[in-house]
Amino acid sequence: MNILVIKQTSLGDVLHSTGHIRTIKQNFPNCRLTLLTAASSADIYRHNPWVDQLILFESYRVKREWRRRPLSTARYLATAFAAVRAQYFDLAFDLQGLAKSALFLYAARAGKKYVKGNWRGFGFGARLVRFRNPALHAIAEMDGVLRCAQLSVDDTTMEFFSGSAAQPSIDGLLAQINPRQLPLLVLSPFTRWRSKDWPLQNYLEIAVRLASEADVVVALTAAAELRPRLAEALPPNCPAQLHNLAGNLSLLQFAELVGRANLLLSGDSFPMHVACAKNTPVVALFAPTDEAKTGPLGAQHQVLRAPHCQPCDRPNCRRDCLSQISTATVFGALTARLAALRESPD
Repeated sequence: MNILVIKQTSLGDVLHSTGHIRTIKQNFPNCRLTLLTAASSADIYRHNPWVDQLILFESYRVKREWRRRPLSTARYLATAFAAVRAQYFDLAFDLQGLAKSALFLYAARAGKKYVKGNWRGFGFGARLVRFRNPALHAIAEMDGVLRCAQLSVDDTTMEFFSGSAAQPSIDGLLAQINPRQLPLLVLSPFTRWRSKDWPLQNYLEIAVRLASEADVVVALTAAAELRPRLAEALPPNCPAQLHNLAGNLSLLQFAELVGRANLLLSGDSFPMHVACAKNTPVVALFAPTDEAKTGPLGAQHQVLRAPHCQPCDRPNCRRDCLSQISTATVFGALTARLAALRESPD
């Protein structure tokens, strides 16, 4: 059996689908599974044992270049569509449900097609089966798509295989920054939306206080372009147990580090999803997005929601609802989690 799965937008969304890829492969152990995903998300599946073939397509490249380089953009699109149409699929799943992913589902030669969304009159014919329930958590909504194909869906929790190459580099890093093997906390202050960012000074206040008072090692992580911003905001006399790792880690190394951490603090962001996939407890800060739809799943995680804030899903909302969450509240949640970890027999 030949199966196509389409999931190709932001890193967090792509990571959400890892449990569904595993579930499809478990339902059809001998199938050949092809995944169409974003080139920027390829590392999430680079070492995944359930995927047999990756087709990479970067929709942001098309959006960025189609005006300046129309011919090369057209060739890039044609190559991606040709890769999808080069083989026949018994089943095809679009777990994204956006126009840019539905176009590939439409182009695919498949016996049966399943899509997350209400795509009607799009030329799919009787082969298309739709499922949409935006009130569900993003993972549960994809569960519904798989159930439409009569698959057995028991456990679609996320997973992230960071690969053996990332392990020795993180071994060396931890030997350097945490030689006493103290509890490790990872703080990831930045998200893709301004409205999902808790004030940076609040993160730094928490980081300094934890590293000074809680006998832990604190690692700050962010993309390379944000390292100067973090370095400039840090106080001049930082505790020795506080480390700015922004820009120092590849995506796979970051996933390996989070998997070794005892606790992560972040907003609704890719680092939060990585921690869930690595089974690392999370304290997650929420305001403009709804934790019932995108939040961490599992009793080991804790969500702190901004009081008096109704989710608006606006990336540039200027109400700054997250600033209503005090540093005292976050510090208390983290220290309580640390105390529970220290008391645990494991």
